[in-house]
Amino acid sequence: MQTFTSNDVKVYNLSAGKSLPNWITDRKRRQMEKTDVNIRRRIELIQDFEMPEVSNCIRVSPDGQYILASGAYKPRVRCYDTQEMSMKFERCMDAEIVKFLVLSQDYSKLIFLHSDRFVEFHAQYGKYYRVRIPKFGRDLAYQTELCHLYVVGASNEVYRMNLEEGKFMQSLASTLKTELNS
Repeated sequence: MQTFTSNDVKVYNLSAGKSLPNWITDRKRRQMEKTDVNIRRRIELIQDFEMPEVSNCIRVSPDGQYILASGAYKPRVRCYDTQEMSMKFERCMDAEIVKFLVLSQDYSKLIFLHSDRFVEFHAQYGKYYRVRIPKFGRDLAYQTELCHLYVVGASNEVYRMNLEEGKFMQSLASTLKTELNS
């Protein structure tokens, strides 16, 4: 990457370096990075890594291969593949996404908390199930060992769902007199 200054403005030339061929193996690329300083210092940009208006939440899959971002005004979620350096898919939603979680190692199991009191469960192919919670939600958490989903929001209760059985459980009450925030 080359830089120069013009009228007291620093300009970065991102396309000045040599590009590596797509067919090169990971082993050969790592070997070249050890010997060539220019290859080691180069920057790779993910294609279409943007959101049309605003992004609310960004998560990285546990395996590190996928970056998921949710956006507003035409609510949507986009998935970017870090191996291919491009957008994998985009899904438009019915309501704005408040928070979301990645349950699997990749993008194949997702949970979305919407601004219209719905929690949506998505599989690799798309929307799988949708359930409404009693109050507006602000945050959610997943406990892997028990398969419990916890949702907090505009009440002093923590709503629990057992995802293995597919049903709501007794909610946890807080001693606070105000609403719970994340």
